[in-house]
Amino acid sequence: MRDRTPTPGEPDRADACRAAVRAFRPRRVLPAVLAASLLTVSGGSTVVQVVSSRLGHPVLRPRVIGRIHVLTWDDTAPMAAGGGLALAGLLLVLAAVLPGRTRTAPLAGDDPRFVTGLGRSSLRAALRATVVDVPGVDSATVRLRGRLRPRAEIRVVGGFRDPGELGEQVADAVHDRLAGLDPVRVPVVAVHVAERKD
Repeated sequence: MRDRTPTPGEPDRADACRAAVRAFRPRRVLPAVLAASLLTVSGGSTVVQVVSSRLGHPVLRPRVIGRIHVLTWDDTAPMAAGGGLALAGLLLVLAAVLPGRTRTAPLAGDDPRFVTGLGRSSLRAALRATVVDVPGVDSATVRLRGRLRPRAEIRVVGGFRDPGELGEQVADAVHDRLAGLDPVRVPVVAVHVAERKD
């Protein structure tokens, strides 16, 4: 990590971090396609009905149109249809607004034109390899949780009956590894040491 003041006109580290986060933000393709499809179908069916009625051959038969005209807003069918459409619209808006689950951890850099990221599984594997290299660790599991406030939960089985300061050594090693990788959102490290059972 370089700590220096950028010259005027040169991008700074904050710009690079924002660019990395933006580049790896998950796209909400399914809700967008679903909303666009529903709007296209409803708009297209309305256009077809209006044009066919003007030409004297309505798609909906006069009996169906007569039943629709008889309905009032207090009837059950329009209220249920309106409630269902409002709920579907709310769900689509929430799906578009709420952040999706990213599979890539953006890494900090100095240039917003060059962004890098590390897959969550690769980050988990790198942290696990770091933990296993700590003297006194027999085995380890690493779980990454959270998106906006990530958390690395590490469970270690020590090679000795008395783990002593093994948890602190593991946490220090993981912090050093994270400092080397330099993710934009540094996970909070929680280490649980399980005693060896003989």
